[in-house]
Amino acid sequence: MADDFKITAQELPAAVEAILFASGDPVNIERLAECLNTKKAAIAQVLDQLIEKYEQNPWGGLVIRKMEDSYCMMTKPTQKRILDRMFGPKTQVPLSQASYETLAVIAYNQPCTRAQVETVRGVSSDSIISRLLDRGWIEEAGNLDAPGRPALFRTSRQFLAEFGIESVSELPPMELMSYQTIRDLEDSLRKAAGGEDKQITIDSLLDKKEDAEQEGETSGDN
Repeated sequence: MADDFKITAQELPAAVEAILFASGDPVNIERLAECLNTKKAAIAQVLDQLIEKYEQNPWGGLVIRKMEDSYCMMTKPTQKRILDRMFGPKTQVPLSQASYETLAVIAYNQPCTRAQVETVRGVSSDSIISRLLDRGWIEEAGNLDAPGRPALFRTSRQFLAEFGIESVSELPPMELMSYQTIRDLEDSLRKAAGGEDKQITIDSLLDKKEDAEQEGETSGDN
């Protein structure tokens, strides 16, 4: 049966905005196009316009973020202190250095199995992987086609959201990084923000790192 639902170009931005707000979870373009009976190219154009609109509004408390092939509406990081007053600060047990090391191994080698992670780290990582799963930073990604069919792990959309990146392809190439762990990367992101609760991109991190390297070269010349 043909879908006779129609929506005008003028109505489309509000419709996409409403779906993202009501959904809460990331929604991909295919699902939006199916729901609105509209071409994906038109949806993508509207999403780009909405992203810019929210980013350019200094008085708004929301942003629309792209994570891989999906989009999600969320609060701005700058509103964290306000949300903490309303809902109470989230208390999470800090992860250990070993946990961040394991996260780094998975982020740069995904998808990978527990055995592959342990080969890189040289120690058992079962309990750490369980903690990362509980934290929501990694998720199962099927099984390896090998004896025993071991589970594969990859970073999650929550990882992308909390680290402020669209996809893992935005992580700095390993050969450009002096950071040995994701925790080092997280600390550098926080320093690049000047201690403020705001979104920091990988590009801004690399700019800070390049400036620091140039300063080091200048000092060495003196």
